[in-house]
Amino acid sequence: MSPQSTSAPIASARTLVASLMAALVVIGLVLSFVVTSGARRPGETMPVWPYGAVLAVGALAALLILVAGYRVSPVPPGLDAAEARKSGVAAFMQSTMIRLALSESVAFVSIVLMFSARPRSVQIYYLGGAATLVLMAYHVWPGQRVIERVQQNLDRDGGRSDLASVLAGQAY
Repeated sequence: MSPQSTSAPIASARTLVASLMAALVVIGLVLSFVVTSGARRPGETMPVWPYGAVLAVGALAALLILVAGYRVSPVPPGLDAAEARKSGVAAFMQSTMIRLALSESVAFVSIVLMFSARPRSVQIYYLGGAATLVLMAYHVWPGQRVIERVQQNLDRDGGRSDLASVLAGQAY
């Protein structure tokens, strides 16, 4: 592949995903000041259930991403090339938003659990935030593997989306 132009659709998708990934880190920093992990009473132990719940939500999110996150309607064979490209990019962005929402659900649930657990611990969010970042890096970041997977689903009925080329700004 040739170098991508900064006006390529992939650039805006990567900017969006990178911003949301960075926001998770900023939220963690803010929460570390809001929730003091050292506020335990003598003899009080941190419950394990919030950590297990975060991991369970992470596993469920990963499963849902695999089952529904890459599901896109195929490009019909014989569709005009410009329409096929436009349809492919729209489907890619829609599936990216679905994978993004499923990934971020882990962080949101971890915030709820962090404030629900007694004593409160920001480490619950750290686990949920880390799990979210892993899911986003693997399933949401618009890299070659993710683009190819979506393109295979778009082109599965014989249509031609040229998704990788369009996202790279090589075909319009």
